[in-house]
Amino acid sequence: MEIGFDVISDLHLDPNDNFNWENKATSLYCIVAGNVSSDLRTIWQTLGHLSNYYQGIFYVPGYLEYENAADFDVRTKNLLDIVKKVPNVAMLYHHVVVMEGVAILGCNGWALESDIFELNEHRAKELAYLKKSIKKLQTHLDVKKIVVVTNSVPDLELYYGEIPFLDVDHFDLTTSLDNDTEHKITHWVFGSHKKIVDTMIGRIKYVNNPYYKVKPYWAKRIVA
Repeated sequence: MEIGFDVISDLHLDPNDNFNWENKATSLYCIVAGNVSSDLRTIWQTLGHLSNYYQGIFYVPGYLEYENAADFDVRTKNLLDIVKKVPNVAMLYHHVVVMEGVAILGCNGWALESDIFELNEHRAKELAYLKKSIKKLQTHLDVKKIVVVTNSVPDLELYYGEIPFLDVDHFDLTTSLDNDTEHKITHWVFGSHKKIVDTMIGRIKYVNNPYYKVKPYWAKRIVA
């Protein structure tokens, strides 16, 4: 059975922004690939608004959600607490959702420069988590397909010759694909890049659908 997902990311909303998703949903489910807002209340309101239009939302926090954070773990707990209060939303933080044969696996990725906290350790943990989870899902009998979701751009190739605003040369998330021995990964959804991407590299479709307050803006639908 195939499942449709609406893909959105990089809303970059401020508390006074008016974001309206009425009549824009094209699927039963939505993937939010991070960078909703740096304001916790705005994140809560936006996810709550989106939950009115989808049976399920799969959310990966982006670098923007941690922009004003003094402590990584405290901010992560804040985000988890917000998601618990919003119906139909699952935060993909060390948490895989499996439904109707499709596994949705997500993480931030942390391919960015920041003075908030030391990121090398977080980067290594995210990559290790991806590799371990992908490997484990290969033998999961109920999982026929995998959709990977990261806030970070997974590979430099996806910048299409543009110079990234951050240093990701040493941090290639797609090395985790070595563990996809059964070729279950069909899509890789990501954010943190202003260019719309919908392309096949090898056997995997890579999709980015950023907002960055450029209107009109619509969801990008994928079918896994």
